[in-house]
Amino acid sequence: MSTLTLIAAALVLWGVLTLAIAYLRPKAIWRMGKIQGFVQLLGERGAVVFFTIVGFGAIVGGVLIMILR
Repeated sequence: MSTLTLIAAALVLWGVLTLAIAYLRPKAIWRMGKIQGFVQLLGERGAVVFFTIVGFGAIVGGVLIMILR
């Protein structure tokens, strides 16, 4: 396994976890200071949209790295 493949797999995993956090909003994670900063800045819905965009971006980036490698 090459380093690029590991980076791509990590991006896909990170994207899936980010989407799970955005939609499931586990209390222990959602109440963390940095996430609450996003919630205060963007609102509840805005934070979910932001994390959704970041999650999909990471998944797409990881898949593109795997395909174009």
